[in-house]
Amino acid sequence: MRHLLRPLALLLLVVNVVTAQPADTVRIGTKNFTEQEILGELVAQLLETYTDLTVDRSRFGLGGTGLCHTALIQDELDLYVEYTGTALLDILGHHGLAGSDDVFQAVAQAYRDRFDVEWLPPIGFNSTYAIAVRSDDAKQHGWTRISDLKDAATHLRAGFTSEFMERPDGYPGLSRRYELRFQEAFDMDPGLMYQALAEKQVDVICAFSTDGRVAAYNFTILKDDQSFFPPYDAAPVVRGRLLDQHPEIRTALAPLAGTIDDQTMQQLSYAVTERGVAVPDVVRQWIESRRTGAGRVSPSAPSIERAKSNGFRAMLYRHRHALVRKTIEHLDLTGRAMLIAICLGVPLGVVIHRYRSSSPFVLGVAEIMQTIPSLAMLAFLFAVYGILGTTPAVTALVLYALLPIVLNTFTGLKEVRPQVIEAADGVGMSSWQRLWMVELPLALPVIVAGIRTATVWTVGIATLSTYIGAGGLGDFISRGLARNDTNLTLLGAVPAAIMAVMLSLLIRTIERWLRGA
Repeated sequence: MRHLLRPLALLLLVVNVVTAQPADTVRIGTKNFTEQEILGELVAQLLETYTDLTVDRSRFGLGGTGLCHTALIQDELDLYVEYTGTALLDILGHHGLAGSDDVFQAVAQAYRDRFDVEWLPPIGFNSTYAIAVRSDDAKQHGWTRISDLKDAATHLRAGFTSEFMERPDGYPGLSRRYELRFQEAFDMDPGLMYQALAEKQVDVICAFSTDGRVAAYNFTILKDDQSFFPPYDAAPVVRGRLLDQHPEIRTALAPLAGTIDDQTMQQLSYAVTERGVAVPDVVRQWIESRRTGAGRVSPSAPSIERAKSNGFRAMLYRHRHALVRKTIEHLDLTGRAMLIAICLGVPLGVVIHRYRSSSPFVLGVAEIMQTIPSLAMLAFLFAVYGILGTTPAVTALVLYALLPIVLNTFTGLKEVRPQVIEAADGVGMSSWQRLWMVELPLALPVIVAGIRTATVWTVGIATLSTYIGAGGLGDFISRGLARNDTNLTLLGAVPAAIMAVMLSLLIRTIERWLRGA
């Protein structure tokens, strides 16, 4: 597979304009849920306030722990906030430690020795996993501990994040420790999980102890009576080489240590997910409250009382500048991918038309690419290239766009009538003259139909590129899903749909012009 991607990588290098980051730029990343976005923005604003460094936020919303960690050690990311329990079990594969101090010391030492990555002091809260149920159900059945679910589990539906479903400190280990066998266990987006529990679509979820929605939805967190979950103390992790070059980063972030407890983190999360306040505004207010000594940030404070009911138009106005930027990014991803896909797909269609014996292999490979889930393809290409951003994203989009272009080119040429071929040969045309002057023009409507189909697919699939830091309109969709904010989701989905329609019409217009010419 790596060998097959080499020609595509070379073509990407020709099409992609590479712009190196300035030496004084810090690339901050986050995972794709609200608490992480708050922490990433908090670190970014502190660095912007107390250092002369430029902050790059383009890697917010990456698709999970493994992606963030790999990007960090491969020098594609400089800093993100990690959790000690996640590092201990998910990255280091260690077990048997329980105390917060012991876990922090263990992961800090291991990261320093193995990855040249420094853990800065913990921020102050423990964002541990928690098993949550509706309070009415807990009261009715007398559930206070996770152990209480053992007998009832076979009649309960569970909703867990995809990461929790796979982690050793997630459902696999939890089910063994507590002997839980749920009737069904669904993979769910973190933003939709809470609403699903509230609406009785599931009966149990893996909540986060610092998420403000636990109180907002009146859920009950069951006691981890067998101490299954390790401590998840949040702390910034930074590349060691970057700290050597810019020791001011340590100084700027040092005052953050121990300043946010569980309750404060709940309040910050609640302000974003339930009040609809922009993350930068929540963070800015918290920093100001620390500077002035005003105390805790209250989600009911007038300065952040901004209800979601403001509606789509109000959100559109607030995010108008970001929307323009994200639309351009999305169009850029789509344009690059389609240009490469056309340059590869049409010649491949011609080749398999001329050499029919190659058609099963070429079409078979293109069809196999279509069966690979988009997120899996993006994660695989990130591993292949070892870099985040547009290169793996564009490669994935090209691979998905190839099938309709190759297939329609092949089909269009095959449908050219034999009498026309014979007439072209009769007037003395060479095979290439016949191709350019007769066959391709006659096959043009079918070829363009394939290009239009590929373009619409590409616009849609490009929304997932946000999970590897490629930007685009998927950023809004990802954040909206994480916060269960329909307006924010629509802010990305509606322009993407409009873009797909407009590009399809544009291609159709170009086809008519070419046929008329």
